[in-house]
Amino acid sequence: MPSDLPKPPDVVCNGLRKVFGHGAQQVEALASTDVTFASGTTTALVGPSGCGKSTLLRMVAGLETPTEGSVLIAGESPRMTSKKGTLSVAFQDPSLLPWRTVRSNVALARKLAGQPADKTAVDDLIARVGLAGFEDKRPAALSGGMRQRAAIARCLATRPNLLLLDEPFGAVDELTRRRLNLELPRLWEKPGATTLLVTHSVSEAVLLSDRILVLSARPATIVADIDVALERPRTARMIDSAAFRQVEHEVSEILFDNKGAGRRFAAE
Repeated sequence: MPSDLPKPPDVVCNGLRKVFGHGAQQVEALASTDVTFASGTTTALVGPSGCGKSTLLRMVAGLETPTEGSVLIAGESPRMTSKKGTLSVAFQDPSLLPWRTVRSNVALARKLAGQPADKTAVDDLIARVGLAGFEDKRPAALSGGMRQRAAIARCLATRPNLLLLDEPFGAVDELTRRRLNLELPRLWEKPGATTLLVTHSVSEAVLLSDRILVLSARPATIVADIDVALERPRTARMIDSAAFRQVEHEVSEILFDNKGAGRRFAAE
């Protein structure tokens, strides 16, 4: 990790619980959960649709208020961490501002985080996600995969040490998704960011993470905590290895055995 970057934080969730609605309309999305995401690691959250994965991620981001419990990021609240510009979130929808160019969209992240403008750094990041030559193009001129690359560049522009990814490649075609899975993680792995990834793809979880948490159907509880002891950097060849397939099979089996929770999943 470069010496000028702050140490990636531990993320500690204590008794974290989320209930939506009131009275008879209450829906418990996340049961009381204690979990720590270790500094500098990538953790994937997998589970059935609607089980509370994104809710957990949004509480870590400070975008949802816990019904009970707390989230501490290096001992501070998500709101305080966000104010420092050291936390970034990427969603399935790139949500680029259509009237801004790629360069302007990426640079805006630094402005909103109170960081000084740095055209050189912004253009370098755009080039690193494979968009050199498209700096002055607007989102309408880009393909879905290119817009997702721009969104990732925007997410990384503030040099966050906590990165929260909610299905960031879910809106692109399978070929583009595989390419992004292989090319883009090096941008956050090299500086050693603490990363949480929500995904519906078992193979994506194995490829990108150091650890996989399998969540149950709603209300979500952690039913398995799986170590992914595969070498980095992860490569396309690794996907066909016995070690990769073994982890993939383990995760898939837990999903299917957890009272049918895995019916919407396939090891892609």
